[in-house]
Amino acid sequence: MFNGAGMVKSMRALLADRQGNFAMMTAISLPLLMGVAGAGLEFTKAIQVKSDLQSTADAATLAAATMFRESEGEKSDEELKAQVATFIGGQSFAQNLTELEKKALDSNVNSVAKRTDTDKGTSFKISTTVSYQMPLNPLLGMIWAKTLTLSATSTSESSFNKGAPMSMYLVLDRSGSMSFRTDTVDKSKYACPNYTASNWGQSQSKVTSNPCYVNKSTSLKTAVSYLVDTLNRADPTYKLGASPESKLVRTAAVAYNDAKFAEQGFDWGTKKTAAYVQAIPQYPEGGTNADAALNIAYNALKSNNTNITTTREGIEHANQKNKFYNRYIVLMTDGEMTGASASWNSGIDAQVRATCTKAKADDIKIFTIAFMAPVKGKLLLQACATSADNYYAPENMEEIVEAFGDIARKASGNLSRLTN
Repeated sequence: MFNGAGMVKSMRALLADRQGNFAMMTAISLPLLMGVAGAGLEFTKAIQVKSDLQSTADAATLAAATMFRESEGEKSDEELKAQVATFIGGQSFAQNLTELEKKALDSNVNSVAKRTDTDKGTSFKISTTVSYQMPLNPLLGMIWAKTLTLSATSTSESSFNKGAPMSMYLVLDRSGSMSFRTDTVDKSKYACPNYTASNWGQSQSKVTSNPCYVNKSTSLKTAVSYLVDTLNRADPTYKLGASPESKLVRTAAVAYNDAKFAEQGFDWGTKKTAAYVQAIPQYPEGGTNADAALNIAYNALKSNNTNITTTREGIEHANQKNKFYNRYIVLMTDGEMTGASASWNSGIDAQVRATCTKAKADDIKIFTIAFMAPVKGKLLLQACATSADNYYAPENMEEIVEAFGDIARKASGNLSRLTN
């Protein structure tokens, strides 16, 4: 019979027995040791998941802010907050979650949206906090917890302006290389002249082939049409067929090859500028020298000893009760400065740089587009741009269209940005 005294005796014997102590201690501590070792791996995983979560939150709020701007403020706050949740739920890290875990994630996406109306337009701000319960190694759960709470917070802002007074001068390349093809196929035509550097100078009939590729000149016209449309949509005073067409936006344009062509001077709205650009030949000719054309734009926009209210543009804006206006030059080329020759001309390049420097010193904002341009052309336009954010280097039709659209959005003040 097993009694109390026997139990005490047995326990003493067990404690006094030194055989198998290592095995016993190992068996007892092994889960703990494995849990501690696993903690390092889980910590590394948590850092990566946290980074992914932050990137996802940033992308989600920026997408919502952009949707607000592109809808011109028509999307409701609830729709925009739903967009954030949908975006987060669709990311790769959420694809492997169970239905229960997905529901938990959805409930842990909290967004706050705020819009503010001013006399210039509407600003929008959305802040999102997302939490995620990351499952931990079961052995780690024995000494700590089964899950780790990770969170990320992001805020993005955008605005939709009711209009921004401006005077914008387009300085556009119409040299021979603008006749060259891009990689975009014109599906509306079976065949057409497809000029390249190797067949330039031949007759159109000799270079006609299938498929038909959109050339640079046509791409430029499409891009300017998009810029014009974007400016018009952002302008609350724009009225098609009215006189004036706009009370905020004045545009002008001048084209050049190795010399400047007659310019379209400043006028209210975009109609005359759009017509000027559409009249550029589909297959232009000549070399490349932007200096004279750029000077036309600079002289039309330059201040009067830093005073922009007493210039012709300043007076025109004052007549429409615009107390201030922004001045822009959009300089586009697909080549390097060659003049009437086929070789780069360092003197012309230097002249263009000097004119850009004068314009920037006068606080004229310069956007530049190096469209499928060689290195020297890109370097020149990088130097001319007001900032790196104002420089574009599109390599196809789609990219140049987007570049001109982005310029119009920046000029009209309709932007989206991540603030943290």
